[in-house]
Amino acid sequence: KTITMSSEVEGGVKLEEAYVIVSAGRGIGKMENLTLIRETADIFRNSAIGGSRPVCDQRWLPLNQQVGVTGKTVTPKLYIACGISGSQQHIAGMKNSQCIVAINKDPNAAIFAVADYIVIEDLVSFLPLLVNKYHERYGE
Repeated sequence: KTITMSSEVEGGVKLEEAYVIVSAGRGIGKMENLTLIRETADIFRNSAIGGSRPVCDQRWLPLNQQVGVTGKTVTPKLYIACGISGSQQHIAGMKNSQCIVAINKDPNAAIFAVADYIVIEDLVSFLPLLVNKYHERYGE
């Protein structure tokens, strides 16, 4: 799937209605790595892609997918923060999620303070392993 700059929500699920949100932060490195975020979101039903302010400011994602004080406040069952450092503005928009998984190669990332599960790893290495393991197990 191609990520385009439009006012439509990618995947058709609004952030506020998604059971699972996979969010991208500056730590994804480059716009092309949004493919990893999409592939991860695709393994979940009723999922959406979110982003931190820097990702949306760079126009890698539309502004209507921004999570945080200047974006949307969300409360999904599962929030996966990928490469998000955890500014207070972002955390305010997602801290009430039922389960928060934070993936960041910085062991001191502020997002870890609100995360239920912490993965200290480069998401470019970790996400493909996660997606491949899912496909191996469930054959989808």
